[in-house]
Amino acid sequence: MVDHGTHDCRNSVEEAKATLRNPYHFVESGLPNVYLVGVKYRVCRVCGAQSADIPAIKNLLMALGRIIVESQAPLTGAEIRFLRKRLGKKSSEFARIIGVTTEQVSRWENGHNPPERSADKLIRISYCHLAGDRKLRVEVDRKIEKWLSEWSLGESLTSIRARLSHQNWQAQAVPSTLAN
Repeated sequence: MVDHGTHDCRNSVEEAKATLRNPYHFVESGLPNVYLVGVKYRVCRVCGAQSADIPAIKNLLMALGRIIVESQAPLTGAEIRFLRKRLGKKSSEFARIIGVTTEQVSRWENGHNPPERSADKLIRISYCHLAGDRKLRVEVDRKIEKWLSEWSLGESLTSIRARLSHQNWQAQAVPSTLAN
C-alpha cells in the first residue's frame, strides 16, 4: 500500500482472506493467471490497490514453476519470462542456454512469436535441470524419455490456483470456467 499523493492507502485499507470463491489475483508473480487461496490481503477502499502477505514465497514460486513445466499446454510468453527470471538469467544468458538469439527470447516473451515445439521442450528441460527443484527434476527425469517422445501440446493453460497449507504451497491448473 502506498501514498498516491491524493490519499495514503494505509489509512483506507480493508483486510480480507483469500478463499476459493474470492481468491487473491497474484499479479506480482508476472503471470496473468495465478490466484492464491488462504492468504491474507489488503484492499484500499479508495483506489482498489491490493497487497498480500505471502508466506513461503520461495516455495510458492517453485510450485508455480513446477506446474508450468509439467503442463501439457504450450508455454506462453509470460511463462517463459517467469521461468527465465526464476533461473536468475538475463535474456542474453537464457538465449545462449537455449541456443537462440536474445531477440528470439524477446519475441517469445512478448508473445510475438511462440517457440517451436522443440524449443518449448528445451526450455522446460533446461528449467528442470537449472532450477534446483529436486522434486521436479526427479519427476521429470523419471518420465523424460516418454515425455519427450509423446509430448502433445494441448490447450493454453487457463489459470493457476495455488493454495497455502501449513507453510507449503500446492499449485494446480484450473479450467477457465473455475478460474474466477
